[in-house]
Amino acid sequence: MPSARGSFFLGEHVVTQIDVERARSSGRPSDELPDVFTVLELAEFLRISPKTVYALISGKRITHIRVLRCVRFLKTDVLRYVQENRVSASEE
Repeated sequence: MPSARGSFFLGEHVVTQIDVERARSSGRPSDELPDVFTVLELAEFLRISPKTVYALISGKRITHIRVLRCVRFLKTDVLRYVQENRVSASEE
């Protein structure tokens, strides 16, 4: 998957436990995850369809950036979304 690194200033690199676990499961080091995701990259990362990503966007359920007609997601926002929507076994 190509990296979508652009001219965005993101501050310090934040590595969370989810970041580490996802990198391990994908066989990629955590520092190889893109700092900015496209819709297709996010869909692949979360293992959902691009249509589902667009539903999250239209429902304002995930933080995103619009650059003209393009949609981008900051790595920190994606990891926060995953953490906030994590369901523990005791909650179900």
